Amino acid sequence: MRFLSELDELFQRIESNPKQFPQLEGKVRRAVLHRFPYGVYFVEGQDDVAILAVLHLHRAPDMWKSRN
Repeated sequence: MRFLSELDELFQRIESNPKQFPQLEGKVRRAVLHRFPYGVYFVEGQDDVAILAVLHLHRAPDMWKSRN
């Protein structure tokens, strides 16, 4: 439940200000959870944000590239 709660809070932060998170490649940005080793990879559209992946950072941090 703590993981889902923190993930929900991060989604809200992404939605409210996506530019606060660093760009990786192209338009892809990454937000990192504080208490869990997961990253949220997303792209910002004109009116929305598309989540590409939520990935464990120690296992396959580049897997988002196959989903872009």
